[in-house]
Amino acid sequence: MNSELGTGVTNGKGPSSTIHNSQFDISHSAARPFTVRPMEERDLGQAAEVEKDAFPTLFPPTSFRRELRNRLARYLVLSRRGESSGDEVDLPPLPDVTNESSNGPLLNRLVSGAREMWRGRNPSWQPGEDLIAGFVGLWYMVDEAHIVSIGVRREYRSYGLGELLLISAIEQALEMESRVVTLEVRVSNYVAQNLYKKYKFTERGTRKGYYSDNREDALIMTTEPIRTVSYQKELEDLVASHEERWGPSPRQIT
Repeated sequence: MNSELGTGVTNGKGPSSTIHNSQFDISHSAARPFTVRPMEERDLGQAAEVEKDAFPTLFPPTSFRRELRNRLARYLVLSRRGESSGDEVDLPPLPDVTNESSNGPLLNRLVSGAREMWRGRNPSWQPGEDLIAGFVGLWYMVDEAHIVSIGVRREYRSYGLGELLLISAIEQALEMESRVVTLEVRVSNYVAQNLYKKYKFTERGTRKGYYSDNREDALIMTTEPIRTVSYQKELEDLVASHEERWGPSPRQIT
């Protein structure tokens, strides 16, 4: 299994959790409307594409069909709905063209070409279908929720969607009456570690040589007990802050 947030660095022996930096500032309208819901059989093809996009060296790939049948596993997806067979899911905005009047035909060709390239890399998605932009997977063991996999398509990174998946994972863990949430993250991935610290994950140990691609160590990070009044109040404040920045997103977590 693997658990990263869009870095494209893979792990062949166990879960990990990282996050990706983007050069683009994202507007509210670009990031929405996405919803979080449980993964379904119809999502399997796109989930595999997200994983391949985020973890191109991962082998063997995750059997999401098997994971859906695993009584200990739960997967959530970021879904953007297509309302009819003719609708298209908007792509993230392309760079501005300085002279729109003179470059209009060229811009149209560039946009058309970009869309065709995007669809070519994501053949499981068709206009009118839900677009799956990311997923998070958890395993539930005794009183612990273990985040084993997080991935977001490259086109949708740094839209606040990775953090939305993390929020949804913690909320699901609360619904499942878990005591804590835990994960692994590369020792070099300070950006991801800072996000997890924001949600009260702290370092609990190290797994030596955990990552099979370069034998990098992993930090074990675990929350404080999540069912306490104090933690749930902090989570509520963090969710409110996320929604203020990115806008609200419906979340069906079970």
